[in-house]
Amino acid sequence: MSLLPPPSRLVTDPGLEGSVHLGMPHLVPGGLSETWLLRHLGDVHWQMLARQLGCAPSRITDRTGTRVYAAFRHVTLEGLRLDAAREDGRLEVRSHLWRLSRTQVLSRHALMLDGAAAGTAILVSAFVRREAASNRRICRVEVPGLADLPDWDGARPAPLVLPQAPEAARLTFTPCPAEDFNGAGFLYFSSYVSLAERALFSHAPGLARATTARGRRIAYQGNIDPGDAVDILTHLADAQGGTLCTTRLVRGGDAAVLAEMVALRTPAAP
Repeated sequence: MSLLPPPSRLVTDPGLEGSVHLGMPHLVPGGLSETWLLRHLGDVHWQMLARQLGCAPSRITDRTGTRVYAAFRHVTLEGLRLDAAREDGRLEVRSHLWRLSRTQVLSRHALMLDGAAAGTAILVSAFVRREAASNRRICRVEVPGLADLPDWDGARPAPLVLPQAPEAARLTFTPCPAEDFNGAGFLYFSSYVSLAERALFSHAPGLARATTARGRRIAYQGNIDPGDAVDILTHLADAQGGTLCTTRLVRGGDAAVLAEMVALRTPAAP
């Protein structure tokens, strides 16, 4: 998928369209990989930011010239039909970018599979840099050059409140730098979903195999250093038409909450 704008498109145009021919790298046994989709949308989000700023992604800095990164704060997935994806199918993504605040931007992505609506995704990111050599200490910063972005006038991401579930199943896992971290050295935002799915399969493999996520909300709160363990707490509850799966990721050692998420799972298409 090419993210380069046509010559006639203005740099200040925050919209982008693209398509992906689906093959084995994009698919899992139940259809389109949710973690691959998040990685793809995260890259689209970052490339749109770089294009808006008029520089290569590797050259995005704050006002002091310090390299900064886009840390995702909220993700909302709605109306997903990932189980409709097939090999040799086509995923189309129509994306748009807005400014949410001085330090945060929001992208919305409309998904189409073989011409049929397959859901929407909203990603909210903040520009951050490390305060020290640890991923446990990052601070939010402002990046100049986003004044031309239109302001988001929709609903702001609501706080995610998970039900109290002391009986939640627990899985402890140590993410691998070569698989779960990105090139900036952070635990990548899509890996949080991968950890949640790993824990669900460990706790309820039959449910994990037979259902697919129709929607998911994620609130990110922290990160880890390589070698840190993560406790993944999973709670399942009946919901209309399916199962509500709530997950809390907690950093080993200091028990800091890294992320909370809730997903609605329903039977997958045959």
